[in-house]
Amino acid sequence: MFFRYLPISLLLFFILSCSSPTDINDNPLDPEEAAEQGFSTPALVFFPAEVSTVLGGSFTLNVFAMEVDNITGSFIQISYDKTKLSLLSLNQGDFYGGAPEMWFYYEDDADAGLIDIYSGFLGVDSASVSGTGKLASLAFTTLVSGQSTVSFTTESRFADPLNNPIEILGFGECVVDAQ
Repeated sequence: MFFRYLPISLLLFFILSCSSPTDINDNPLDPEEAAEQGFSTPALVFFPAEVSTVLGGSFTLNVFAMEVDNITGSFIQISYDKTKLSLLSLNQGDFYGGAPEMWFYYEDDADAGLIDIYSGFLGVDSASVSGTGKLASLAFTTLVSGQSTVSFTTESRFADPLNNPIEILGFGECVVDAQ
């Protein structure tokens, strides 16, 4: 009789153990985690915030605008260690999804270790978005072993439909560990 209910009991145990909450939260897109890390929103955040990879390996970082209101465009400047990392590709995110006319352009100054990303709505209408969303995805490769940091510069800007600046209160960073 016991064996008859064993599969159901094991399934129930598995479901309950998988859905149990934990005290560990390392998602930089979570507003509570952002507050614990000491920055406010609106913010620019990398996801993931930590990357472990092998020498010569590649990895992807996503760039997120976090809890921003009424944004119509952005200029994002990213700094990376040019002696340790090389940008392979950069693709537009979906934060401005559904925009009838969208502008997205980037420049990688590999000599300076700076990436400039320009994005936003085109046209004279007052289209804008609010919330948290992915602005871009960056693929890097590692050139040497060791730790390096990818970070946003304070030159980064958000703008509203009237081209007024939206203050960015938090700047996340990503620590890359290549072994």
